[in-house]
Amino acid sequence: MLRTLLLSLTLSAALLAQDTVIVLLRHAEKAHKGDTAELSEAGHRRAAGLPPQLAAYRPSALFASNLPRTQQTLAPLSKALGLPVQIYVRGEERALARRLLALHGGERVVVCGHSDTLGTLIEALGHLEPFPEVSGYDRFWVLRIREGTASVTLEEHRQAPVGGHPPPPAPVRAR
Repeated sequence: MLRTLLLSLTLSAALLAQDTVIVLLRHAEKAHKGDTAELSEAGHRRAAGLPPQLAAYRPSALFASNLPRTQQTLAPLSKALGLPVQIYVRGEERALARRLLALHGGERVVVCGHSDTLGTLIEALGHLEPFPEVSGYDRFWVLRIREGTASVTLEEHRQAPVGGHPPPPAPVRAR
């Protein structure tokens, strides 16, 4: 009897423990240079194509920086999932990492940031390998934090071509 109870408790704890999965992407194409830039027409098309690909991760929360282009990038996903986009201040990625780990551990979250801030966020989340500055708009990264371990993995994926079919789910590069 006691053995059955202990086995049940162990299995229940294992089922409740889940990896934290954070999907990270750069905002879509912007209309011009500068902090206040909004998305270009191509950027809006790219953003409109993201929901099928990113919804597959079943996020429970969406985060975008306080600049318009990141919020516009996640707007179609927000609408498709019925989730609000939560805003963080660009430059405060370390605080965002602490918030994600404290409030969304064991969940799946999407974060839209900037080419020069994603590396800081990824490092603050525990992935210590160097992360190069992002130059394009066609990739996203999936960071997995194994529950109960110090294991953090990062996979790079290609986004579906604008107006095209989603690429296969295999990662481009695992780090």
